[in-house]
Amino acid sequence: MSTLITPPAEPSVVPRQILLRRAVGYLELGALLVDPETGPVPSAERLLKRALAELTLLPADVRQGGPASLIEGETLRSLGRWEAALAPLHRATEVNPSGIEAWLGLGWCLKRLGRLPEAIRSLEAGLDASPREPVLHYNLACYHSLVGNVASAIDYLRRAIAIDDRFRDLTGTERDFDPIRSDPRFQAATHLIA
Repeated sequence: MSTLITPPAEPSVVPRQILLRRAVGYLELGALLVDPETGPVPSAERLLKRALAELTLLPADVRQGGPASLIEGETLRSLGRWEAALAPLHRATEVNPSGIEAWLGLGWCLKRLGRLPEAIRSLEAGLDASPREPVLHYNLACYHSLVGNVASAIDYLRRAIAIDDRFRDLTGTERDFDPIRSDPRFQAATHLIA
């Protein structure tokens, strides 16, 4: 005697939170394999594309929301698709202005697109929403250094260090500070006085 197993009347629907968690998991795994200099290796690219595929399973209103937009933007950024990442990252900042990840992602993409003045404006907007985030100050210092705004670079760097002294340690190897490294103001801001 055989037993007939009948399928459910409707296909099971994966809950939205599970889809978002899966997308984040693929993003995190893939991002670990991305070399900032050379981009994603094939295995990272597969994982990152899987993150994007998970997002396509979400209803349109959820996909346009803050969490999904941030995941999409960060995934595209990790894939080196910086121009494509801008729209979802902008959406994420509109939904959650105090979430610094989207602001940082915007700045990162704009910097790599050669649009440093826009990157600076984006991070300044992020500071309006989260003025005590040292990483925003630090990145602004980097971007101002790259465009030759020494006074602004030093000012933002001092603010980052005042909020979290660990940022002082990052300056020694940060190539973005190479244009101002020999400036006495930079040296004074980055050296501890005993």
